[in-house]
Amino acid sequence: MVKADPGRPDAGPVASLEALRQTLVAGGVALERWGTGQAKSLENLWEEIATGETRLQAEPLRRVLAGVVQLIIRRGDGRILIEQEQVLEDGRRRARNIPPAEKMLAGETYVDAVRRCLREELRVNPDTAEILTHTHEVQLEQHDSWSYPGLISLYPIHRVEVRVPGLPRRSFRTVEAAEAADGLVREHLWTWKRLPAEPPRARGA
Repeated sequence: MVKADPGRPDAGPVASLEALRQTLVAGGVALERWGTGQAKSLENLWEEIATGETRLQAEPLRRVLAGVVQLIIRRGDGRILIEQEQVLEDGRRRARNIPPAEKMLAGETYVDAVRRCLREELRVNPDTAEILTHTHEVQLEQHDSWSYPGLISLYPIHRVEVRVPGLPRRSFRTVEAAEAADGLVREHLWTWKRLPAEPPRARGA
């Protein structure tokens, strides 16, 4: 468990994309792999900061997310829904192997983010689902970002169980809603797996 450090100073205002680049390089982050393979680009991080999804802290430099919701959706045999892969708009594929997850927007509650995840990623009407709020728990994770290699990231993970009727019992695909916040993902591949002993980390965020 990672402890929060609210007293750690922010890296300061990032006035431009070039200023963000300079801040990262000064903090020892190599950008050569960004925007290639499964990694996101510098522009993607700039958008996250602009929308309030992410901020930068200094000493040492790290990325702090507003939060990530992770939905635990079970079927009758105990298996849970797992996002196996994403297909990006440019055709690249990203392995995921985690439950449905969504970055929280600035000022958004975890319930708001759960409903948005259901609507945008699973293409489910959130009014038909039941969010089991008594199962909600929060844990902090800190590790090198899968999306931004070399940039240490702090993830407040909100895990909650959700009952979603009518999902296919076999693997299936969904097309990301056009109004999705980042607009990067085109398709999701879903499958059902046994819940591992350790909760899956926030891979891909």
